[in-house]
Amino acid sequence: MELSKNLNRDMFILIAILIGFMICYAYVFDTKIDMNGDNASYYMLGKALWQGEGYVSINSVFKSPNNHFPPGYPVIISGLLHVWDSFTAVKLLNGILLLCTLMLSYLLVRDISGNDAVAMISIPFLLVNTHLLRFSTIMMSEIPFLFFSLLSIYFFFKAYNQTGKREITNYIGAFIFFMVAFYIRTLGIALLASFGLVVIFDLKKKWKVLAAFIPAFVLSYAPWWLRSQHLGGNSYIKQLVMINPYRPELGRLNVGDLYVRIIKNIERYITREIPDVLFPFKTFDYRDEASIGEWITGVLIAVIIIVGIVNLKRYKKLVVGYMGSTFVVLLLWPDVWVGVRFVLPLLPFLLMGFLNGVQYLLTAIHKKLIFTKIMPFWAVLLILIAFYPDVRNLHQKARKRYEPKWNNYFEIAKWFRKREITGVVVSCRKPVMFYLFSGTFTTNYKYTQDDKDLIADLKVRKTDYVVIDQLGYSSTIRYLIPAIQNNSDQFELILHFEQPDTYLLKLLP
Repeated sequence: MELSKNLNRDMFILIAILIGFMICYAYVFDTKIDMNGDNASYYMLGKALWQGEGYVSINSVFKSPNNHFPPGYPVIISGLLHVWDSFTAVKLLNGILLLCTLMLSYLLVRDISGNDAVAMISIPFLLVNTHLLRFSTIMMSEIPFLFFSLLSIYFFFKAYNQTGKREITNYIGAFIFFMVAFYIRTLGIALLASFGLVVIFDLKKKWKVLAAFIPAFVLSYAPWWLRSQHLGGNSYIKQLVMINPYRPELGRLNVGDLYVRIIKNIERYITREIPDVLFPFKTFDYRDEASIGEWITGVLIAVIIIVGIVNLKRYKKLVVGYMGSTFVVLLLWPDVWVGVRFVLPLLPFLLMGFLNGVQYLLTAIHKKLIFTKIMPFWAVLLILIAFYPDVRNLHQKARKRYEPKWNNYFEIAKWFRKREITGVVVSCRKPVMFYLFSGTFTTNYKYTQDDKDLIADLKVRKTDYVVIDQLGYSSTIRYLIPAIQNNSDQFELILHFEQPDTYLLKLLP
């Protein structure tokens, strides 16, 4: 009788999640291309695989093998393109994966926290979280990575206290989905680290699990690693050892630089990223130092999360291992990589820790101040009221046209497509974005302040045209414009769009 009651309750909640998701997703869905550039690269690589050209940059005249993005998400996109060749299709797939993530999060939070109320209250927070909603409407790997990471953890949990064939089956499932997550984003290595920590500190009798996972991982990763080495090494590792990947002239890290990076990352995650991913109410200017108020808020939230995680009833070591392993990786990454996208995979666990911590502290203060077994209506209402302005902003952005600076940029790209000019090479700041709208070959320019070197490199890249944009990236002003100004006799003006000024120049022979 109790089992039937629980199943009916879970079914009702999952249906409610479905209905709530459909309303929110339709409200914020954006058909436009996101301006970050990586989403265009994922689509381009997926299209290359779909067309049978291999894992190459098809926007490049050299069709050079791509060694920057892990192949997991492009492989998923290529499979989808066999059914529906459209930006919209990829966006909708991410939406479906977010829906599955919400349902999986409810089941995981319920089982880990052992508290139905915490699980139910977490869902409205996740459902209207604008970061999750935004990444589910653009062609980025955050939502697929989050889903497959949670799926791997879910199967590991299921195997936790089992024996026999079911245990083996669930461990195999955990490993398969771990590898999918890892091939989507290398941050997935934190999953393997957390599994290892659990075996070492909690499941010592199951050391064979770890013994099986490590060689299986090595064999599964070896083909991609060997390919990367053949192409000159992993590009993420190369960026990791730079002081600033966007300023290569600054050189490589030393021990002192690494220490400064870790301290800056700790400060930023406490004062900005963790509060923002949980409560996306404020827009930060990362050029400003964190205020006293941000420090107080960030430390308070961090303490509550720690209290909540420490007082989990089950699977504490796996949660601590996964969160700790992930943060160790994130603290080593360049501190110029700002924003919540890197901490987003931890959102369900951060939220669970926060809600569980609030409940524990309130109970400790006064035993009457506890969450009821059924989620109170006023709590849901307050959540929706607090998050609605940010959700409405997403809705408004989805209905707007491209900003003038991007519109001019894309109009130049469309100029090539309208005239069916496809065999030329265009050098521009966002080459893959330009390729999607132009159909031409595209390339970047060399980040050097030596104007002669930059011009010579353009010719090595077989460049025919150059775009001067107003997209706001410093490399255009720092490298490209001075080189063109110092060598104006080598360029011919072809197009000029105003407000803001955007130029298409032809590089003369």
